[in-house]
Amino acid sequence: MDPLGAPSQFVDVDSLPGWTDAYEAKQLDSHQNPVEKAQVDVRSPFPYRKDINAKIILWKGDVALLNCTAIVNTSNESLTDKNPVSESIFMHAGPDLRDELQKLKGTVRRFLEIHGETLEKVVFAVSELEEATYQKLLPLYFPRSLEEEIQSLPYLPADIGNAEGEPVVPERQIRITEKPGVPDDASDEEGLEADLSFIGSHAFARMEGDVDKQRRLILQGQLSEAALQKQHQRNYNRWLCQARAEDLSDIASLKALYQTGVDNCGRTVMVVVGRNIPVTLIDMEKALLYFIHVMDHIAVKEYVLVYFHTLTNDYNQLDSNFLKKLYDVVDAKYKRNLKALYFVHPTFRSKVSAWFFTTFTVSGLKDKIHYVESLQQLFTAIPPEQIDLPPFVLEYDARENGPYYSSYPPSPDL
Repeated sequence: MDPLGAPSQFVDVDSLPGWTDAYEAKQLDSHQNPVEKAQVDVRSPFPYRKDINAKIILWKGDVALLNCTAIVNTSNESLTDKNPVSESIFMHAGPDLRDELQKLKGTVRRFLEIHGETLEKVVFAVSELEEATYQKLLPLYFPRSLEEEIQSLPYLPADIGNAEGEPVVPERQIRITEKPGVPDDASDEEGLEADLSFIGSHAFARMEGDVDKQRRLILQGQLSEAALQKQHQRNYNRWLCQARAEDLSDIASLKALYQTGVDNCGRTVMVVVGRNIPVTLIDMEKALLYFIHVMDHIAVKEYVLVYFHTLTNDYNQLDSNFLKKLYDVVDAKYKRNLKALYFVHPTFRSKVSAWFFTTFTVSGLKDKIHYVESLQQLFTAIPPEQIDLPPFVLEYDARENGPYYSSYPPSPDL
């Protein structure tokens, strides 16, 4: 009774009939002889246990009206599922419930076998439509006699999970090494337990690749920087493994990316020829794989990039989304060891695009970009004999800026 004398709408769990009550009454009425334990040759993985059955209640009613310690209700991963049952729970529980929700793992049966002493009762609150289904399924997991255990055995599914009732997926038990194809050191075994703690929590396992989302989680304090770095490293290793396995000869034949000499500081010079990238005609994912394949061993030490924008057109313009994806995918060593990016023969449009990209998308690159209007300016940082130039670049520069280095021979391969 509430303070005004009206009957309470809430139901006390102790007032509900137990799972075995109706069954035992039915057995007494039918005068059936119970099956002796000695007669049972094959036992169910969920054997008849009177102590567990005493904790089970099947009740047709609104779970939100139960006077109990905790409620477990199915929902989506973010616990925002909208349905009559969840709405009723939130309505009666108040706003604080959303902050306190926790999910139980495994089946109820296995949970009771392991932690049953900590619980007094478990009520399955069902609707009228669900009641018949539960009447058929509960005897499989909570048989109320040896006879019912034997009768239920043929109807159990082949896969009943592990000792805690969780599904077992063999593919998820395979450890993906940090460096595929390279034997693990003994020291790696010490960190195996820590590595496994990340399984299921990173973007790959959830089939998500949203780096921005991960960054937001960091800002919200929900994902540590160390966890993000671990996820990123594993993601990069998968790209690297694929790059080493894929046939990228068609991308290599474009001669759009190649290694040349060293700059005045002795750093490796890598050249990107924009005109040789037919963006609309090639698979850009393979282009990304080729970049990783070529650059992985270069980026382990300091290097510089020379990008020739010379005579490019709309068919050679790299999309900002692709550039952002490349920047997000590559390993931290690429960004750390890149000391300069020389943007040769830029146009006004390309300068504006680069400014927006490096200001609002990848700000870490902005201070490393140097716009180079002529080869003479480039040669102040990289000696002419240390860089292989495509013939059309030499011709364009001689036409626009004068033949300062017309005697310098272009590479015969370009």
